Amino acid sequence: MQILALVVLSAAGAWLVAVAFLMAFRPRYCLHLLSRMSTNLEAGNWRLNLTEQGLRLLAGAALIVRAPDSKLPATFEVAGWLVVATSILIIAAPIRWHGAYGSWWSRHLTPLAIRFLSPFPAVGGAGLIYAAL
Repeated sequence: MQILALVVLSAAGAWLVAVAFLMAFRPRYCLHLLSRMSTNLEAGNWRLNLTEQGLRLLAGAALIVRAPDSKLPATFEVAGWLVVATSILIIAAPIRWHGAYGSWWSRHLTPLAIRFLSPFPAVGGAGLIYAAL
């Protein structure tokens, strides 16, 4: 189970690093994707919502499972439960709220802001992988 959790967390960390590169080099495309995703959620696309939250639940569960063997056991445990809890809340909330939240951000973020924010998921993803090892 520990190996599976490590694989899931490594994939999540790599995904965050890839998103960071996309944010740094294609910020307008990132805003386009956010806008499309938000529009789909506002239209009531349950498949998209459940896929997104299912992957978050998987990552949260992997944080909890991996916590004892990680470099930051307490942080992994707390973060894992927070990710699981917030994912369940998002699934339970009206789907249009989730979409409206994304739409608000897609209207207010600029390409420059996206570029400025890009180091954060890169550091978070790399840190996740390092701490999970």
